[in-house]
Amino acid sequence: MKVILYNAISVDGFIAGEDDETPWSEEEWAAFNDFVSMCDVCLLGMRTYSIMRDGGEFIDGPKYIVVTSDPNSDTGSFEKLSIKSANDLPKVKKIGLIGGGELNGSLAEMGLIDEIILDVESIALGTGKRLFGSRDTRLNLELISSKQIGSKTTQNHYKVVK
Repeated sequence: MKVILYNAISVDGFIAGEDDETPWSEEEWAAFNDFVSMCDVCLLGMRTYSIMRDGGEFIDGPKYIVVTSDPNSDTGSFEKLSIKSANDLPKVKKIGLIGGGELNGSLAEMGLIDEIILDVESIALGTGKRLFGSRDTRLNLELISSKQIGSKTTQNHYKVVK
């Protein structure tokens, strides 16, 4: 099993603006959709679920699971899951972790992220949502690859060194 965090991020380190805006390029959205379609399961937090639900942004392919500690959360037809350790992760080959920041930070602190793919967009948002939310997470990373996707985005793929 491999857990891969995938996020777009501004050059100043935000995965969304304060109002959840994600002004990413069309090429980034296409790369994101390609990644998601190759996952067995995609994990997302409640806020990301709500944004994707309201925008009709779920694509066919993976099973989506909303990670929440509130058993009464409305996740529509999607399964909900509370993750406290590696034992709680779905038993599949490829898990895509697609946000938000608090979920990313929680799984990073538990040492559950194997790889990170960041699509770095050529915009500075100034303020916004951080990659690991409110957590001051430190990870050692090894660059696997870096490539240009479109004229405004660089995709960096890292291995988390444990």
